[in-house]
Amino acid sequence: MTPSRKALISTAAPVNEKKAVVAAGLEALRLVVESGLLRCAVPESLGGDGGSLGVLSQGATELAERSKAAAWILWAQRTTIEALVHSPNIGLREYLLPQLLEGERAGTLPLTLGERAILAEEAGNAYRLYGHLEHVPNLQWLGFTLLAPIQRPDRSIAWVALRSEEDGLRAGIDHAGDFWWGSRTAPVTLEGAFFRMDEWVNEAELIDAIDPVLKALSLSVGEIGPEAAARARTRSGSASSKAPA
Repeated sequence: MTPSRKALISTAAPVNEKKAVVAAGLEALRLVVESGLLRCAVPESLGGDGGSLGVLSQGATELAERSKAAAWILWAQRTTIEALVHSPNIGLREYLLPQLLEGERAGTLPLTLGERAILAEEAGNAYRLYGHLEHVPNLQWLGFTLLAPIQRPDRSIAWVALRSEEDGLRAGIDHAGDFWWGSRTAPVTLEGAFFRMDEWVNEAELIDAIDPVLKALSLSVGEIGPEAAARARTRSGSASSKAPA
């Protein structure tokens, strides 16, 4: 094989793998949208179908049996929707919620909601954000909005909406392995991303507001929920430490 042929193959393999990862993520999002669960237990006045958390939980369980990746993405998308349902920022909710309900835009939060907050430094009437989130699902190629906790200079915590198009927001390489495949789960790094107050979602009490939906989805997703993600990280770290040099 000629050197140029070898170079072509080595370049094509990562490109084809990336295309497969992107396609798998979009397919999982499609399954979530078609399930109707994004609108389940969302008030009809906000574009939802109403219904109970019990129906949402049952539907999530059935979806998880069909696709682990779709279960991850449902957790991220539906929890983001719930956060906007409870947001006092009506303008942001009216703009973003319809896109999330339709699946036109991906929504996500860090899997570990108690993760260290992103540091916010004052920049005039806005903030520059710095920090790292290790496991964030549903980072779709079509664009996503990340809800993240920030710590302001007075040490108070707030939740904000950050668009994937923002300068200074970088999604890393998808986590490898069957546990993550198709979920578009990767680290996110913020390096001076600009935040405007019109994208403020809520204060620290947001977690209490979305807790019923978190419990419904976590109970139904079970072994592929956020707690399992933590176990997977532990297993991965142990395997790495035992790997031969």
